[in-house]
Amino acid sequence: MVRAALLARLASLGAALVWLVVDGAGPAALVAVVVLSLETFVALAVPGVRDLVARHPLAVVADSVMVFAVLAMVGTTSPVVLATLSTALMYGVLFERRLAALLGVMLVALYVLASEATLDPEPSFMGVLGVPTLFLSMLALGMAARGSYARQARLAAAAAAESTARAAAEERARLARELHDSLGKSLHGISLLADGLPQWIDKDVDRARQYAAALADGARQAAAETRQIVTMARMDQPDRPLAEVLHEMCARWEAAQEVPCSFTHRCVVDLSTDARYEVVAIVGEALENVARHAAASRVQVELARRDDGAIEVLVADDGRGFCPRPDGTSPRGHYGLTGMHERARLVGAELTIVSAAGEGTRVRVVCREEGHDD
Repeated sequence: MVRAALLARLASLGAALVWLVVDGAGPAALVAVVVLSLETFVALAVPGVRDLVARHPLAVVADSVMVFAVLAMVGTTSPVVLATLSTALMYGVLFERRLAALLGVMLVALYVLASEATLDPEPSFMGVLGVPTLFLSMLALGMAARGSYARQARLAAAAAAESTARAAAEERARLARELHDSLGKSLHGISLLADGLPQWIDKDVDRARQYAAALADGARQAAAETRQIVTMARMDQPDRPLAEVLHEMCARWEAAQEVPCSFTHRCVVDLSTDARYEVVAIVGEALENVARHAAASRVQVELARRDDGAIEVLVADDGRGFCPRPDGTSPRGHYGLTGMHERARLVGAELTIVSAAGEGTRVRVVCREEGHDD
């Protein structure tokens, strides 16, 4: 609105300049209007000037004195008076209520002084009451606009805070589920093995060795699960677009494996915190399987919205392929497929794996929850 007020002021001064030329005004008045027009143009063209005015009200006082000095020179019936109205609007927008009201009183006082300086023998109703009333009306309009903007800013901040809090709560719940479903079970198994180990040390040394080996395997599994949870927590950043996260994953994987891994997306959407976490985890597991088993020469990851509105993520490679089991569980030598299916089921997504020996592998996950624009 400040920009619109400055444009209106510049237009008013342009009209006043034409009016003065036609009316045969002296050079002093013409120069004064030109200087005022240049000042307005600078304020319009350089945003930093408007910020300076908002921080230093004394600059406003100087501007007002200059405007009304010009008004006193050319007369209160000239188009310059329209420029003073836009000035009142700007003051209402730029300053808090009490300061804006004080500046409004100053505008009326300066207008009265300018009117007295013109020595109009027949003052009109518009000149005596109309223009001062318009000053106050434009000031009130600017103050109302400022208040409306402040309310919108507060509502936007509250909505952002609520969204952040909700995302944090979802992230805590997801992390708790991960700890319970994976690491918690591993630690429980370690605890059971540790409880049984002492009784076998004296009775059966070989059995005790088996228990100790199982304990070591369990500890390694727990450590691996911990690393996976931490890695996934770092990998998915809910405040970033899903496409950006997947693109970064592909770039890191390509740099680590030295195998081309391209990412394309044909939509600008995102998923809920839980859904996108599981999708990112599935993509990460699929890429890990490619690195371990596929011997691929290139990998393609795609993010798209289907015609039915579902969000689809595809990981395809041209590697050696394998024969998936009908139930989706992991065959010998291919780890993580069961976990990928479980992750998809957690968020109501569909996971399909298409592969054959020598024909590469295509892992497709489809989320039917409603996505939202980034």
